[in-house]
Amino acid sequence: MRITTRHDDDATRLVLAGDLDMATTAVLDDSVTAVLTTTRPRRLVIDAEGLAFCDSSGIHALMRARDRAQRQGTSFVVANPVGIARRTLEITGLLDVLTTATPPAES
Repeated sequence: MRITTRHDDDATRLVLAGDLDMATTAVLDDSVTAVLTTTRPRRLVIDAEGLAFCDSSGIHALMRARDRAQRQGTSFVVANPVGIARRTLEITGLLDVLTTATPPAES
């Protein structure tokens, strides 16, 4: 798995490429933690267009990322899930949950 970080005005985008599975979830966890603790963006976007595969441990990593962002008051969304990753989110019933942006906490 490769993760590229891009910063916009009020958002940080983590662009995923490869497989999100048991062997790679720590990479996503570490990237999310680093972004949330160092840049504290108003919005965190996980761009899943390059995600070739996502198993149940990958789904859990995405949910952990969402929960961490929400606890910090950061808006969160998974953008562009395609192929088998999108299908996995559909089957688990989490497609709408993860692809609908959560609002940032009010200051």
